[in-house]
Amino acid sequence: MTFLTMSEFVQGLLIFWVFLVELLLFFNFFRYLQIGKRRSNWRCIVLCLTNFSLLQILLQQMQGEFLCPIVLPLWLLVLIIVLFTVFAVAEQYRVAKWNRSHVSATSVKEALDALPMGLCFALTGGLPLLINEKMEELALMLFQKPLSDAKETWEKLSGGQVKGLIQGGAEPIYELADSRVYGFRRERLELKEGVVYAIFATDVTEEYSKTRELAEKQKMGGIINARLKSLLGTIEYVTMSRELLQLKVALHDNLGRSLLAAKRYILNPEGGDPKALLEIWKQNLNHLIGEAPEDWQVPYYIAKKEAATLGIDLQIVGTLPEEEAILPVIDQAISTHVINVLRHANGHVAMVHIWEDEKEYSITFTNDGDAPTGKLHETGGLGNLKRQVEALGGSMELSAEPRFKMILSIPKGRTRHGMENSDRRGF
Repeated sequence: MTFLTMSEFVQGLLIFWVFLVELLLFFNFFRYLQIGKRRSNWRCIVLCLTNFSLLQILLQQMQGEFLCPIVLPLWLLVLIIVLFTVFAVAEQYRVAKWNRSHVSATSVKEALDALPMGLCFALTGGLPLLINEKMEELALMLFQKPLSDAKETWEKLSGGQVKGLIQGGAEPIYELADSRVYGFRRERLELKEGVVYAIFATDVTEEYSKTRELAEKQKMGGIINARLKSLLGTIEYVTMSRELLQLKVALHDNLGRSLLAAKRYILNPEGGDPKALLEIWKQNLNHLIGEAPEDWQVPYYIAKKEAATLGIDLQIVGTLPEEEAILPVIDQAISTHVINVLRHANGHVAMVHIWEDEKEYSITFTNDGDAPTGKLHETGGLGNLKRQVEALGGSMELSAEPRFKMILSIPKGRTRHGMENSDRRGF
């Protein structure tokens, strides 16, 4: 039995088998070219040519052409094909074994493709030398085209010319359409062959998310801290008012006892000691007319103490109002101004200038810190302060150029009732 006596289906299967063996031998030949093994190269060339000759003979015989008159028995033909298959598989095994024990350009490329970060190595002019799969993916998502010019790509990234920019400059950061965030960095590498530029892309999604969350928490913490400081000042006011009330109650009790003792003496002069009664009245009168106010009873004591505690030099030019209804609002304004100088302006001096005429007070707040970079918003402490000032019939103006300035205009002669209403609305 020979190849010619077989059916066309069997002939086709044998030819397809030989063709697959030829492909495997050809692949091994190119792998040996890459790794530079000359002896194995020659062996693969001989095997490829011999197997290719067999393939051509079988194709010609199948088509009825007999350029080669040799017709092998079927068993011998199958044996030859099996031997070629064994040789091809053995060469493939040698290539795989060499790859496991040596570093080649292909293994380096495969290792770079497995990295989670993007890499691109290019010449000074921008011609890419090596790009891994992650960088190719990022280039398609950012530019909608493959990375062909590394220099142009970096100029667009660092210049903020790509959609999704978070931060430009020497280390740009971009947010992709799938919400992932990548940071890019370029380094100059000096090799023996010349200068090469490397562009790195690192996934910073988690770090960016944590940073943004931390910034929001810091902002909220600053607001809470300002409120706590204001509340501490209020608590100190309440404590001092309670102590003052206790003093008034004690003085009231002393006056009551003095009046009772005087009444008894008037009704029964023989039953009392006039010298002791006179001494009691002298003590009470001294409390009423001779006692100087304590430090904490002086207006704006809390605001000044708070500024000193925070390390802010509070400079007051002019005389601050001491009207009962206006005093709490000005005190709150000074406290808010001191906190803003410390938190937002990074300053050390808070200035307050007071002018007044027959109708109103005009109070200007400035500082030595940084000028505001954006539009001023009347929120938080400034918003509450504006509501309190307007409740007194006054106005508040803010200016950012050339430096921060806040001007309060408050009419004179406000009642305590109006102030209480403003306190409730401001809270």
